[in-house]
Formats: sequence, structure tokens, C-alpha cells
Amino acid sequence: MQSTKAGKRVSILFYLLTIYILLQFFWWAYLLIKLNIEHYASADPGLGNLKVWMIIGEGSVFFIFLLAGIFITQRTINKEIKLVRQQRNFLLSITHELKTPLAAIQLCMDTLAKRENLDVEQRNLLQNNVRENTERLSLLIENVLLATRIENGKDTLDKSEINLSELTKKLVSRIAQTSGKSEINTAIDSGIIGYTDMHNYESIVINLIENALKYGGDQAIEVKLSTQNSKATLVVSDYGMGIPNELKNRVFDKFYRAENEETRTQKGTGLGLYIVKELVSMTGGKIHIEDNSPTGSKFIVELPL
Repeated sequence: MQSTKAGKRVSILFYLLTIYILLQFFWWAYLLIKLNIEHYASADPGLGNLKVWMIIGEGSVFFIFLLAGIFITQRTINKEIKLVRQQRNFLLSITHELKTPLAAIQLCMDTLAKRENLDVEQRNLLQNNVRENTERLSLLIENVLLATRIENGKDTLDKSEINLSELTKKLVSRIAQTSGKSEINTAIDSGIIGYTDMHNYESIVINLIENALKYGGDQAIEVKLSTQNSKATLVVSDYGMGIPNELKNRVFDKFYRAENEETRTQKGTGLGLYIVKELVSMTGGKIHIEDNSPTGSKFIVELPL
């Protein structure tokens, strides 16, 4: 809230200064033209008109540069305000996302330590809860570190020959177990071999599935993998609310979240889809979003084999 108010104050001050500068410019131009007309009116009217046009020409060039400077400055200020707001939201979200699994792990461990009379089913339930939150915490930390490496240009590709079909099936199975979401439908063609970075491919798949689980509601999600024209096509679909057309490019921005951080209902840090887009681009692939039928979204990734 404070950063929003500060941003508004900066914008108001900028617009006031802009209006003042423009008024001063026009007042200067008016006085200069008036003085020249008065000075040359009696001596040489033709020379006076020439001087006026010289002032108008020079003033126009100066005015164009002035407007360009105002426009660039305004864009820079807006960009910085947006970045500060996004970073603030990220700090709020990362704090929440770290505290939630840690609190759950601590609660489960305390229960296991204090209640020795738990039966096997109850112990397994608590242990699975610990495992699930540990996986969530691990993914969160990995995303933060990976986003930092990408931003600093330090994330390099370590390509090798990988069975994408088997790896994708393994990742889907693991996520289904840790998330408790059994309805992850798959259509994965067998024997798809790719020459790519295994860890980057894992991050792409995991983040897309996690995003679908997050916004897919109670509906099943779908994961498809196929090949065509020497490319592997990965499609992750959900049946949630979908993404408006005007936001389909913005969702890949770093820290971008559709909801206000103080009132949001969905977990996340705004890094997952940013990481996916950057990793896909690094491997020479493409990603785009389509509307799913009847509702929801399809994230379609094409990767060279």
C-alpha cells in the first residue's frame, strides 16, 4: 500500500513539473517572438519576420526534444514503479510460500514426536504430508535460484540424449503423488528421444503442471507429448477459468501475478511461467497459450529434438 502511494506521489510530482516546464517554454517563446517583432517592426519588417521564423524553427526542434525527454522519463518512472510493486509482491509471496510448508512440516513432526500411539495409517498420512511439503519447498527454492541464474546469464545448457517420454511419465507420476491430485490424464507417445538439458526440461514440465494444478480447480488436467517435424510438442491443459487474451503474454513476465498479493487466493511467486519461457527460449523452442474447450488454458511447448 505504501509503495502504491509513493508511486502516485512521484507521478503527480512529475506531471506538475512537466506542466510547469511546458508553460515556461511557451511563455519564453511568446516573449521572444514579441520582442523581435517590436524591435524590427520599425527598422526592417522583412528581417523581423525572418527572425520570427528562425525562433519558431529553433523552438520547434527544442520542443520536440523536450517532448521526447518527457516521454522517455515518464516511461522510465512507470517502469521503475511497476518493478518496485512487483518486487514487493514477490517478497510478500515468497514469505508466505516459505512459511506455509515449514509450518506444516513442523506440525507433522511435532505430532509424530508427541503421539506415540498413532496407528500405521495415521503415521503414513503425516509422513506423506511432510514429503509433499518438502517437495513444495524444494521446488520453490529451486525456482528462485534458477530465476536468479537466468537473470544473471549463468544458466548454461548441459545437453545429452534423453528419453523424453519416460522422463515425462516419471515427473507426472511424482507430481500426482506429492500433490494428491490423481486425475492427471496423460497421452504420451513412446520412444521420444531428445538431445536437450535434462534439468531444464524437468523444470519446464514441473512448472507447467504445477501451474495447471493451481488454476485448474477440482477438474482433471491433461499432459500430452508427441512429435512432429523433428520437434517434441508438450501440451499441458487445464479446465479452470482460463486466461484473457490481453494477459496471455503478460503471464510470462517475471513476478507477474493476476491477483493483488494481499488478497490473492492462489499460491505462487510469479516465477514459474517466467522460468518456463526463458528455458524454452534457451533450448531454441517456442511456447504459446491457447484457450481450452470448454474452459481453461492450453500451454503448448515446441522443442527441437
